[in-house]
Amino acid sequence: MLIYGKEIRERIKADIKRQVELTPMSMAIIQAGTNEASCLYVRSIEKFGRDVGIEVKVLQFPENTSEESLAEQIVQLNCDPALTGIMLQTPLPPGLNYSRLVNAIAWHKDVEGLHNYNLGRLLSREDGVKPSTPKAVISILRGHGVEMEGRRVTIVGRSMVVGSPLAVMMTRENATVNLCHSHTRDLAEETRAADILVVAVGKPNLISADMVRGQSVIIDVGINFAENGQVIGDVSAEAKAKARMASAVPGGIGVLTVAELFDNLCILKRQDQGEGINHR
Repeated sequence: MLIYGKEIRERIKADIKRQVELTPMSMAIIQAGTNEASCLYVRSIEKFGRDVGIEVKVLQFPENTSEESLAEQIVQLNCDPALTGIMLQTPLPPGLNYSRLVNAIAWHKDVEGLHNYNLGRLLSREDGVKPSTPKAVISILRGHGVEMEGRRVTIVGRSMVVGSPLAVMMTRENATVNLCHSHTRDLAEETRAADILVVAVGKPNLISADMVRGQSVIIDVGINFAENGQVIGDVSAEAKAKARMASAVPGGIGVLTVAELFDNLCILKRQDQGEGINHR
């Protein structure tokens, strides 16, 4: 059974609209290059912003922009008191240091929760913004009644954007977490053992039907483009059909990630005003 994120997204959207009515917010996105998946994501952020009444400024830079130019732009945005949050869109063109640039963003304007300070707060179980895609994974599981406590969760992909912070967040849900990567010796053995399988690699159809078991829950984070332009995930249709439930691509994690990004923006605004986090 395929599961979708639209209903959960609409609940988050309604909550954000109520908060925007009380206090205005704005977000800036820094994007270098014209990666197709990246542009699709940015457009979805702009649309969500229009829907909830939040201004989204996209600062588009060419592929050959220097790291120094982007860092200078980030410093200027940090100093803008009217700007609630800043986002550095990935992937970056080759030669640009993502860690340096994301940590140039003031931690209290880091809408993606990927600044080292915010990741440290995540590790120490403090309140604050958390990476939006891992938040979306947790939300879709909760929204569809999937129990995480005591379950064996296998995450394929250890990036700092998805896999690594998700492992921490799943541990906080009292799951037993197995984090796989390119050096995992027998990936199929690990994925078949999972109660919940999360795949976030960016390789189309990486997970085949023989790599999953029938009663598992699959969360497909991948966004890839087939030769015919179709958006496909990291998990094959055959593997999803075999599972108890699996997130759709498109329509699953992607639509929720955008909503969770704006939820983070609301958290930043409340932090700026000295209010509590008020988790959903």
